[in-house]
Amino acid sequence: MEENTSTVLCIEQLSLEKIFNSPHQMRKQFDPMALRDLARSMKQEGLIQPITVRKVGNAYELVVGERRLRAAHILGWPTIDARVIDISDEDAAVKGLIENLQRADLTPIEEARGYKQLVESPYNLTQEAIAQRVGRSQTVIARTLALLELPPEIQEIMPRGIVSETHTRSLRKISDRNKQILLARQADREGWTVKETERRVNEVLKQTGETLKRREVKSKPESQDPLAKIWEPILQTADETGVKVSAVRYQGSGRWMLHVDAKGISNPRRSLADFFIRLGHTLNGPVPDAPHTSDVTSETLQISKV
Repeated sequence: MEENTSTVLCIEQLSLEKIFNSPHQMRKQFDPMALRDLARSMKQEGLIQPITVRKVGNAYELVVGERRLRAAHILGWPTIDARVIDISDEDAAVKGLIENLQRADLTPIEEARGYKQLVESPYNLTQEAIAQRVGRSQTVIARTLALLELPPEIQEIMPRGIVSETHTRSLRKISDRNKQILLARQADREGWTVKETERRVNEVLKQTGETLKRREVKSKPESQDPLAKIWEPILQTADETGVKVSAVRYQGSGRWMLHVDAKGISNPRRSLADFFIRLGHTLNGPVPDAPHTSDVTSETLQISKV
């Protein structure tokens, strides 16, 4: 991404006094012991990788490398090697977020606040655009942003790492925020698993009569399975070619799974090839003139119906 969105001006040795922290920094908590370890390493080995900054007026805004900059302050260095780049405000914000995400040092709430900065003015990025920039799905972005809708008391608990984003999906089913907080604190204190949290939430919902608010997933009637009418021809094709077919399951969106077994057959490659050719005829059209022999002897297949 760097090559596409920024121009490297030069690598300079800059005074620490001229470098200010980025307002886009998402990480608010830095482990003091880890910073001291980094400072000792930098004292012994030097700065292996320069920090990255961009020029703003007569000063420089830090883009990437806050831990290295903090360690340099601990060591009392007057200057530090810095790569100076020409980059926009938006790209500076995204770069800072990406660097932290790649190091997996952000807490879920810090990550959510970072995304929130990007969806608000002046950047106004969509969730889809953020997902592309940081290499995550839009669903992950949406779920992370939803953490900011939780009571502040739960947000304060989450950095400890016991109550996760997955825990909060159950907690949000409870409309009473005070009960959400009480359950979250108990989950944090007692180390509940996600499954235990879900069980406790369901108990509260039953007591308060909120069970109807939960989304119920109804299974589709068998008649809605578009493949039901061709299962019989598939099994008949298997009988004709000598292979065994089991676990015929419809997976939705035109996808289905077959487990095809050709063990114990004298010529398994020929039998499998014959089966696939006949199956293709069943699904898509006439049998081709020249069959192709497969090297496969036993397969679990996922086939998309065109």
